Amino acid sequence: MHLFNTLTSMVAALSLSADIYTDIPKFNILREPILSNKFVVNHNYFNTNYRNLVEYHNIICWKSNCIFHNHIEKNNEYNIIYLMDFNINKNNYNDHHIKINYLYINNDFYEKKSNNANIKLLNDNETETVLKSLIKFVENWAIKEKINKIIIDVHSNLERYNCEFKKLGFILTNKVSLSCPFWIEAAKYIDFI
Repeated sequence: MHLFNTLTSMVAALSLSADIYTDIPKFNILREPILSNKFVVNHNYFNTNYRNLVEYHNIICWKSNCIFHNHIEKNNEYNIIYLMDFNINKNNYNDHHIKINYLYINNDFYEKKSNNANIKLLNDNETETVLKSLIKFVENWAIKEKINKIIIDVHSNLERYNCEFKKLGFILTNKVSLSCPFWIEAAKYIDFI
C-alpha cells in the first residue's frame, strides 16, 4: 500500500512502470504535514494469486485523511477513485494476453450516463487522465511479461468503446465475451521495440 500527495504523482507512478512501488518518492517526516488528504493505492503485487498459469491482480485507489504517512479511512463507496482487476494469462501458448476483467473509475462513462455519481471526486479531465494511466500501467505489465495483447470486454452497443477505448488504441474483435453474450472483446496490441 502506498500514499500519494497528489493525483498527478499517483498518475505518474502508474504510467511509468508496472511496479508502482519502485518509482515512488520516499517518505520524509520533515516534509509531511501532520494531517492531510492523500490517495491510497493498494496493488496486490506481493499477494498475487496464481491458478493454471494465470496471474490475478487487483488494484484499488481511494482518497483518505492521513496522519503523516498512515491512512485513517478504509475504502468505501464514497471515497473510491478507481478499481481494476486484470489477469496475465500464459496458459495457452498461442494466446498469451492480459485481460482487464473489471475497470471502474470515479465519474466514469457509466456514472455520467446514468447521472449516478455518488460523490464526484474527479472531474472529467482527471477521469480521462486516470483511465489513460491505468491502461499504460497494464501496457507496462504487458511489456514486462513480453505479452503483445491486452483484452477488455465492451458492451455490444459500443457506447463506452467509442467514447473511451477506441481513442486508447483498442480494436474490436469478433469474439463474444465468455462472461456475457451481450459483450464483445476489444484488444490492444503492443509492439515491442
